Amino acid sequence: MQLEEVVRSIPTLAVDAVCIAYQADADGEPAIAWVNDAFCNMFAVDRDAAFGLNPLSLLHHDYTADFLSAVEEMVAAGKTSLSQDTLCLRCDGTSFWGGVSYVEIADDHGTGRHTITFVRDIDDLKNREQSAELALIEHEYLLNKVEAAQTRLMSAISISPDPFAIFDSRNRLVIWNPAFADTVSPDPDDVVAGMTKQEVIETCLKHGHFDDAVGREQEFLEGYLADWEFGLATGFVLRIKGRDYKVIRSKTPNGDRVILRVDISEQLRQQRELSTYAERLEQANQEISQQALHDELTGLGNRRYLNARLEEMTQERERSQQEIAALHIDLDRFKQINDTMGHAAGDHVLQTVAGILRDKVRRNDTVARIGGDEFIVLMHCTIDSEMPEQLADRLIEEICKPIDFEDRPCRIGASIGIARTPMIPAGDLLTCSDIALYKAKTGGRAMKAVFDSVDLESMKSSKFLGDDILRGLENSEFIPFYQPQIDVQSGKVAALEVLVRWNHPERGLLAPGEFLNTAFDIQVESALDTMVFEKAIEECRLHFEGVEDPPVVGFNVSLSRLLQPDLVERIRDLSYPGKIAFELLETVFLEEEQSSFFERIEELRGEGISFEVDDFGSGRASIVGLRRIGPERLKIDRRLIEPITTSESARRLVQSIIDIGRALEIKVTAEGVETAAHATELERLGCDRMQGFHFAHPAPLGDVLSIATPARSTKQAGV
Repeated sequence: MQLEEVVRSIPTLAVDAVCIAYQADADGEPAIAWVNDAFCNMFAVDRDAAFGLNPLSLLHHDYTADFLSAVEEMVAAGKTSLSQDTLCLRCDGTSFWGGVSYVEIADDHGTGRHTITFVRDIDDLKNREQSAELALIEHEYLLNKVEAAQTRLMSAISISPDPFAIFDSRNRLVIWNPAFADTVSPDPDDVVAGMTKQEVIETCLKHGHFDDAVGREQEFLEGYLADWEFGLATGFVLRIKGRDYKVIRSKTPNGDRVILRVDISEQLRQQRELSTYAERLEQANQEISQQALHDELTGLGNRRYLNARLEEMTQERERSQQEIAALHIDLDRFKQINDTMGHAAGDHVLQTVAGILRDKVRRNDTVARIGGDEFIVLMHCTIDSEMPEQLADRLIEEICKPIDFEDRPCRIGASIGIARTPMIPAGDLLTCSDIALYKAKTGGRAMKAVFDSVDLESMKSSKFLGDDILRGLENSEFIPFYQPQIDVQSGKVAALEVLVRWNHPERGLLAPGEFLNTAFDIQVESALDTMVFEKAIEECRLHFEGVEDPPVVGFNVSLSRLLQPDLVERIRDLSYPGKIAFELLETVFLEEEQSSFFERIEELRGEGISFEVDDFGSGRASIVGLRRIGPERLKIDRRLIEPITTSESARRLVQSIIDIGRALEIKVTAEGVETAAHATELERLGCDRMQGFHFAHPAPLGDVLSIATPARSTKQAGV
């Protein structure tokens, strides 16, 4: 067949691309000999440029081998045509999917052959197919994912210990787990798909699984179904087979109802235990608070409670414009009850008095026991009210009535001191009521007294003096005075007792009696001791430096000063060439029981300090006590010395003290030697050292040492 015939047989107006190629022999390559317009458009090539091209060059190189393989299979099968979708390549380098129909026609006159290739652009179709395929793959993936999720969900639901179920929109059971079936019936086969909600509840009731429904099953069923029908309550607790479940119900968009019952039995048990523990803790706190703020014997408030209430009442006073009164109550003759009838009787009396106080005060008044037989009442009142005085009268009257204990009457009384605002600040009420109580007691038993303007002035005066003492300490106004102690045998000054004086800038020189008690009240006696001590040591060091056997310097030292932590270090820093003695009151020496006290005594002895018992005979001394302390010297109280010139019994008493000292190897000093007669008698009795106005009055160091002692016997005093 000639080319012309072939060409004439092909419609030139075909939509598909058509090319005709000729291959002269089996070893040659086919070359395009004719193309239609559609081919030129589809492959973006000019007609002239297309001539001579190998048709295979218009296939994408990734698909060329597959196409050739298909041609070989066609030839081997004795066929002359094939159709195949393949990726084609335009001359501009772009590609598209084409549906290729391939036909071979042998040349009748030789070994060559003609090939006719029809190409249809199926790019859009192929893309749609690929998109559909991808969508199908994605759908299968998602379907598998959903199925896997459903499988996991159903597995989780099945093994969940909490009952779970789903009812459809017709209230029929469709999904449930074994835990749910167990709450319905002991036989899991009783629970089947399609059961209505009513059938499920009736099965539960038949087996008695709803604890709260026992004995009222029908009522429970009707209530449960009504709630199911008209409401969707959730979060309530249902007790099933002895366990507590929190019921969580929800409705899905398609009308299904999901039921989850969460077992909260352990949580509720822990909550109950925690609640019980909290109640016990609160009770314990209340008991501790009661013990901390109340007196165990009477149940009344204690001092801590009283202070707290006073602060509260002070704040209330600022808001309500009401005043506060304090009644300080002290029982008369209470000690005698304890001593004669025993502590049980005393406790009964205190409890009875506490009851009287509770009965007589108003509900908002405060009652507290602040000491052995002392009580305080705090009450609100108006500025001109007589209620505090009237209450005091009623209390005195009631407390003075006999109190029976074991068929025996206990007769006591009460003294009451009253203080009130606005005369004094609320913070000073307790102090001022105590002052008023003291005034009541000095006036007789079963009396009341009111803190008045005279007491106020006295308190202000004491406050002013206290402030003045503090100022004097800051300005170093307290100075040492000295009184010599004379050695009986030599007539020389053997020791100097240091006494404090206040060199006041306005009032002149003040004796201890004018300020010492107030100094003790404001607790500055230790600072006073320290100031006078250091000044005296420095004066004596300068005066007696280089003197052979200088006199002993003695100090009255308070217990607080003795126990100061830095005292031993201060003693070590001293440079006085003579000896130093500390004089302590007999009561301090013999009644102090703290181990720290005795340890400090030994520490100071190790530093060369000697100890003397001052005012011996004024307390409750004992031989055992003296031996325990082991003082170097006793100083006989001046009140025992004064009568020895006229009283034989007084002389015998002093003689006995001197003899005790000799027996215990303790030296004896006599204080208050006022006359030559006293000195002569004491020398006769064997006293080895004397001190008193007969020899010298207290004075500055230079004045004391320049005073010549009066002549007595054949001796004269000197340094």
